[in-house]
Amino acid sequence: MQNMKKSLLANKFQMHYYFGDDSHTMDALVRNRCEAEIIAILTEIAKTLDEKILIECEAHREGGLRDIWKLANANAGVLSVIVGIAAIAVPLLPKSDSELERLQKEDLRLSIEERKLRVQKLKAEIKADSVQTETVAEVAEVVNENYKVITRRSNLFKHLSTYNKVTKLGVNSLLPNGQETNPESEIARGNFRRFILSSNVLPVETVDEAIIEIVSPVLKRGNYKWKGIFDGEAISFSMKDQTFKQDVHDERISFQHGSSIKCALNIHSKLDEVGEVVTTGYSVETVLDNINGREINQTSQGLVYRHKRTLQKGQGDLFAS
Repeated sequence: MQNMKKSLLANKFQMHYYFGDDSHTMDALVRNRCEAEIIAILTEIAKTLDEKILIECEAHREGGLRDIWKLANANAGVLSVIVGIAAIAVPLLPKSDSELERLQKEDLRLSIEERKLRVQKLKAEIKADSVQTETVAEVAEVVNENYKVITRRSNLFKHLSTYNKVTKLGVNSLLPNGQETNPESEIARGNFRRFILSSNVLPVETVDEAIIEIVSPVLKRGNYKWKGIFDGEAISFSMKDQTFKQDVHDERISFQHGSSIKCALNIHSKLDEVGEVVTTGYSVETVLDNINGREINQTSQGLVYRHKRTLQKGQGDLFAS
């Protein structure tokens, strides 16, 4: 309880680099890159709480080498919570090597609404000056599912993994006088690689019953991209439904102005270097309906697809009960 009270007064975040020798120097480029990632993480945590903060760097301390950032421009409770969450999230070991797949699975379990409720609960506790350890930990879990935080943390340990002088990293929060609120959370060099994302490719998102207005169908054989309008935007997409492609090539299906398809649309995406989700392509897995004006014709493969989806949803409901 005493540590909790102390942590509610913290307004500084410390990163402690341990070296394999008695020096107190570090490659400036590596250090600056690491600092950029930490500042981005602190900023993203503040955004989660709808707060804008000022981050100031303090004079560096020795003992290997310690970088300290002082947070300002918000009330003391908010600042202490931000550094507290960072002290939990930065050294939090991923649960598996397939971090992006883990995140996708947890997205299904921890809904957007649940995340909002956790953040709202924490903000209410901050306002009432009654922040609970469990609530901070729950929001740290929300932060740990944030793609930008995950990417920035991966970048941090990628920088450190190529710099052999650092043997260990320590992380914690500090009081205004520089006193530690809790013992450091330490990450040994052997665990650095566990934080690094092995791939920036995200799991494919499938939009069932997506409607695409056909702008330019592919009428010749080959792996050419179709063009259409989806959700108000022009897209190019691969047609993976071989049955539908064959029907088009054999002229069993024709298109006119305003023709559309209803389909299972796969959206392919990746994370860029700062954790932003970037769409890399689209592909139509199955065409469900061919639409010409008011005429809607369900495809045979669409019938099979919908039946399969109905069975899958039924199984999900069965396990949920």
